[in-house]
Order: sequence, then C-alpha cells, then structure tokens
Amino acid sequence: MAAVVAQDMALFRQIAGLLSATDFGKRYNVVDLADEFSASLRNELDFTQEANYTERLRQNLSTSRWFDPEQIVVPKVYRHLSNRKILVLEWIEGVPILKSQLATGQTEADQAARHTFTSLAFRVFLQQYLVDGFFHADPHPGNLFYLTDGRLGILDCGMMGTLNPRMQSIMVELVLAIVDFDPDRCAQLTLQLAEPMDISQPINVAQLQADYDRLLRRYHNLNLSSVNVSEAFSQIIEAARRNNLRWPSNIGLLTKSLANLEGAGREFDPTINIIDEVRPLMIDLFRQQLVGNNLAQTALRTALEFKQLSLDSPRQVGFLLNRLTSETLTLNLALQDLHALRKTLDDGANRRSFSTVVGALIIGAAIISASQQTPQLQIVSNVLFAVASLLGLWLIVTILRSGNR
Repeated sequence: MAAVVAQDMALFRQIAGLLSATDFGKRYNVVDLADEFSASLRNELDFTQEANYTERLRQNLSTSRWFDPEQIVVPKVYRHLSNRKILVLEWIEGVPILKSQLATGQTEADQAARHTFTSLAFRVFLQQYLVDGFFHADPHPGNLFYLTDGRLGILDCGMMGTLNPRMQSIMVELVLAIVDFDPDRCAQLTLQLAEPMDISQPINVAQLQADYDRLLRRYHNLNLSSVNVSEAFSQIIEAARRNNLRWPSNIGLLTKSLANLEGAGREFDPTINIIDEVRPLMIDLFRQQLVGNNLAQTALRTALEFKQLSLDSPRQVGFLLNRLTSETLTLNLALQDLHALRKTLDDGANRRSFSTVVGALIIGAAIISASQQTPQLQIVSNVLFAVASLLGLWLIVTILRSGNR
C-alpha cells in the first residue's frame, strides 16, 4: 500500500504542477493542496502517528463546556500491542449512525432523540474546529458510530487537520460575523486570512462585501435540508477568487471535514440548523477570544507585557526627543509591493521608446523615398519601412496580449 500511495501522490503532484499556472491552479493553490493531502495520506500509513492522533483527540474531547464528555467515546489505544504497522484499539459495541435504529425511527420520541444526537455530534466537531484547532478530517457516516448505550463513537483518526492559532482565531471571528449577519466584518476577516493571487491586480473590497451580503441573505436561517454547506463554502471561496484572493492551502482539510460532516448530518437528521447550534456557544467563543482558556495565565502575560512597555516607553520617548532637538531625526519608509508598479512603468517606457523608434524609421524612410536618386536608396527606404512595420506589428501584438489597451 505504501508503494501505491507513493505512486499516486507523485502523479498527483505532477498534475498539480501542470495546473499551477492555470487560473484554476492559482485559485485553489493546487500545489500546496497536493502537498497537504500527500502528507496526510502518508501519516495514515503510520499507525504510530494515528495512535498519537487518537490519544490527542480523546484527550481534547474529555472536557467541554458545550456537551457532556461522557456521551463521547474515542477508542483507547493499547500502546504495548501497537507499532507502526499494527494498531490495537479498545472494542466498542455499536453500528454506523445510518444503520442504527435511531436513524430509521419515525415516532416523535425517535425524532427528538435523533435531533439531540445530531446536535451532540455537531457540537463535538465545532469544538474541534473553533476551540481545539485539531479536528477529525474524515467524519463520514462510517466513522461515526451509534453505540448500544446511546453514546457517540468517533473512529479512524488517521486523517486529522490542524489550524494554527492565528487562523483559528480568524475562523472563530468569521463564524461569529456570519452568525451576526455582518458581511462587512466577513470581508475584513477574509482579507486577513486570504492572500492576493496577483499582487499587480487590485482587490475590490466593496464587491467582496456585496458578495458576502448576498451569500448571507441566501443561506441565513436554513437547515441542512435547505442548504448545502459544501456548496456555500465553495461559493465563499469563489467570491474571494473573483476579488483576487486565495485561501491558504490548509483550509483544504477543513473544507473536506465540513463536507463529510454535512453529508452525514443531512442523511441522519436534515432538520438540524448549523447556525442554531453555533449561536448558544457564542458567549464561550467571545470569552476564549478575550481571555483564552486560562484567565490567570492570560492576566500574568498581559501584566508582563505592560511592565515591559512601561520600562521601554520613557527610554524611547527620550531618544526621540534627543533626535528631534539635535535635528538628526530621519524617516525611513519601506513601501510594499512596488515591484508591480515599477514593472508597469518600465513596460510603459519601453513601449514609448519603441513607438518613437518606429516613428523615426517611418519618417526616415519617407525622407529617403522622397529624395531617392539611386536604386540603393530605394532598397534602404524599403528596408526601413519593413523594419518599422515589423516593430509596429510586434508592439501592437504585445499591447493586445497584455490586456492593457
């Protein structure tokens, strides 16, 4: 299997390299995406890595303010029986959620129990996305079990995703902005998270805000039976692309996880509303953004930063006043992204130079043609006209191909 995966990933990266220069490749950053999935698949071949992932997820879900951890089961790993090629896990008794009796029951009690169970599953994954920054990237219905005692079992931790603290913080704010129906804030956060595809092209912030407003109005207050989360997320990515923005590559596993979770939820209980599940958690999300998980540690860190600021500020102010009084203060400005402007000016200057040369050749040829006395001068005149024509045609073609008419 390792050899097959290595072959497939090598082919995948070659295809990504070929696509990298296309609009599609730039839009989805396919090279980084290929590397991300390749690394994820290689990790799945190492059961030691999967054991580490399983224990980390088990530890993360052992405490929560959003759900009862006793209702969640991540199998225990038997380390003394496991190695790189063998993974031994705790046996859990249950069936995949779509094969459970809870999925097929039609009574009001069954529907209520199904809704409660789906809400539990969604909150478990919302904690992974928005709090832990470490999430199960393959939550398809076969990896979500309904146990005989009514608990939720999460299996197969071979493919896991991570969000760095900065991205996780921005994603939390983005979710809060979506819940608050704030397209302007969504656009601001997208600018922080995404990067320009082409630094020479401007970013239309007003258009990005308008696109978010349209999307939020379309998908606001809908349940899974009425909305396709994967499609909605794809449209968000497309809105960014239309405005010359590209999402980071590690958003790929998050998109995959959301798509799998949505598919499982749609089949199991399509009446669930994702926004309704997020809204009660907003207070905790705000608290985490402000003070983190450890209030005392955050307060001490802030106090140390203020102390350092109080020590440095008088010295820096004194240094600034000394420079002002001695008239030795100089300003050092570093302007970003001037390369594109410089290239544009150079191109314009080159075109003006070529135009001047073409005009001079035409005028010279005309003067020689008007005063020609010998066949040799006739040849020189024709040569000048030919050169001027070729240069002129080349100049027109380059202008048309650049798109700047």
